[in-house]
Amino acid sequence: MLRVDNGSLALAFLPRVGGRLMSLRVDGREVLWRNPRYLDDDLAPVLPFAQWPRSDGTFATWANVGGSKTWPAPQGWNGDGEWAGPPGSVLDSGEWSVEVLEAPEAVTITLSSSDDPRTGLRIVKRFVVPVIGTRFSQHTEFVNVSERTITWSIWEVAQVDTGMARDSGGVVEVGVLDTRIVDLGSYHGAAAVEHRDGIAIVPVQDAVVKRGFPSGSGHIAYREPPGFGVQLSFTPIPAAEYPDEGSRAELWMQAPLDAPIAELEGLHPDAWLVELEVLSPLVTLAPGGVATFDIEWRVTAG
Repeated sequence: MLRVDNGSLALAFLPRVGGRLMSLRVDGREVLWRNPRYLDDDLAPVLPFAQWPRSDGTFATWANVGGSKTWPAPQGWNGDGEWAGPPGSVLDSGEWSVEVLEAPEAVTITLSSSDDPRTGLRIVKRFVVPVIGTRFSQHTEFVNVSERTITWSIWEVAQVDTGMARDSGGVVEVGVLDTRIVDLGSYHGAAAVEHRDGIAIVPVQDAVVKRGFPSGSGHIAYREPPGFGVQLSFTPIPAAEYPDEGSRAELWMQAPLDAPIAELEGLHPDAWLVELEVLSPLVTLAPGGVATFDIEWRVTAG
């Protein structure tokens, strides 16, 4: 585990398991969801790493440890143009290398995956954490390390803990240009959405759903009154092609269920969480080509 603390923000990275941003604390309160089956409150392993599930390619064997991770989109199981994960032995759960550069104004953490033969990718992520404040940046690169032409979108998936939100009025807010929403999966309940002043507002609720926002205007956030929250901001490209019916931002919301979801190969939602997801346009890369995507994180303590 690699930790960075500027006094206001405390970040922890887990290079050994998919190069995750594993913990994000503001004034001592955790923002990201962590699976207590695998890591305790101090981020120490509950089980030895060797005893974590080994993937057979299905959701039922995914060690969903939590945090924020970078995947290729579109997700799917229909051929080389889709990422058949999670789980994924390289990009999602493989060991990533790490470098740290300290400077007077910021600390820079660079995480790099191994080469993934399935997707043809190496993923490189650079986090720049200023020595003061509650904002930081993330620069991600997809490098085509294969000998073939590939097409992918850079997809950041931040799992946020909503366990306290049922009584506090927690909501997800997505900046949008219109009211279009893509139903990418409805497994339990229905997600009520309100549109107001260019924002799609989705209260935390008893539902397990996936939604896409084709007109995403550049941010997705989780907020609780009186102001605690986290926001991921990005720059959409209006004329570009995006995966998942054009979705620039996506939301996975879940509440605990009594049983696994058959349609999702045994995925069993057993915690309150939301995934704040932002995507780059689909980019076609010749061998050696590089695609980039920049995200600005802003955390507020309330």
